[in-house]
Amino acid sequence: MNHDLTTRSVEEQPAARRRQAAQQVTTAQDDWGLVEVGVSPSGEVIEVAVNSALFEQVQPMDLAEAMLQAARAAQRRARQLHR
Repeated sequence: MNHDLTTRSVEEQPAARRRQAAQQVTTAQDDWGLVEVGVSPSGEVIEVAVNSALFEQVQPMDLAEAMLQAARAAQRRARQLHR
């Protein structure tokens, strides 16, 4: 019986590591600190946060650029971390 538990836990380890990796979020900000984006290990955008202190001082076009910049940076980091 003890052997069965050991075998099962060894077999479950790779699955547990995959689940943990899937739950990791890689974040990055734009150069102005306006937006922070979080992505999954595959690069999918799953979180976006906007700095409310700066939000009203920014034009919509600049906000869009900040979001893209932060998303691209987070995706780059995720690719590097999860190779």
